[in-house]
Amino acid sequence: MYRWFGLVFLCFGLAVYSGCATDNKAASADESDGPRARVAVTNYPLYCVVSSICRDTNGPVKEVVYVGPPAGQDAHTWIPSTDQIRDLQKVDLIICNGPGAVFANWMDKVTIDESKLCKTTDAIKLAEFVVVKDYQLVHSHGPEGEHSHSWVVPQSWLSPRIARKQAKLCFDRLVTVYGASPQLDNGFAELQKQFDELEATVEQIRTAKSELIVASSSPDIQYLTRELGWTDRYLQWTEIGDAVKAEKELAEMRARVARSDPAAPKTEKLFLWSGNRLDGLGEFVESKWPATTTIDLIDTPDESLSVDGYFQRMAENLKRIGDSLE
Repeated sequence: MYRWFGLVFLCFGLAVYSGCATDNKAASADESDGPRARVAVTNYPLYCVVSSICRDTNGPVKEVVYVGPPAGQDAHTWIPSTDQIRDLQKVDLIICNGPGAVFANWMDKVTIDESKLCKTTDAIKLAEFVVVKDYQLVHSHGPEGEHSHSWVVPQSWLSPRIARKQAKLCFDRLVTVYGASPQLDNGFAELQKQFDELEATVEQIRTAKSELIVASSSPDIQYLTRELGWTDRYLQWTEIGDAVKAEKELAEMRARVARSDPAAPKTEKLFLWSGNRLDGLGEFVESKWPATTTIDLIDTPDESLSVDGYFQRMAENLKRIGDSLE
């Protein structure tokens, strides 16, 4: 499965550990000069959140550094360069998703001062995490033979309500590190207005189409479909596929639904692509569902690293959903 990096990543981790060990004294000496007023963030939606709070450069934070997959990169396999990791070790604060909905898996392989970490998933209740108990073969290794693994979906930001909780934790940690300031207060207040707009749109869709049954190409968007109050019968179409295999997997999914709830509707009203449409399955999907649309996972930034990109792209997601339901 793409969430497991294997031997290549292990080799990288050992190399980074070696590089970090030689630089620890230098980094400590540099940090003794005082705070640099720099914050690093390891995923793009949180980068937008923190940058919005710290938008006024007259405030205590002078720079927000993005250390995550760039535009066009595979977010699951991307790893930072040695220089990026060394720079990461010198900032005042590192903001990440954290335990549970882990996004930056590489962080477990490098030396980082734990006291600098702000793990925003600490703001999420256990019941709010989306846990996938995979029903398909993932891989085969060891004495277990063929088996599957469960995992937690990392894209918590696809729920504006949960993302707001994470933003509040970011703000509280910024105040703890840098002290209260009108600039941070104003930035956080403006951020709340952006979340208000997203949540209002979510509420409109939920009110208009409550308890909708949908299918999706993967479980990555369940934070959003669950927020809308929809039943999401997700599949596991994450690679280029063929219609024959897809037909079989769709039949198996619907058979499982029928066994667990014989009274449940046999088909879904809408199909959601989790990320880009897969080559080879476009015509098949359109032949099976009356309406389809694409959900941007917002895993990576656009080329400009726009500070408002998360809010703009979430608004576009919700608009596409609304349009597909008309």
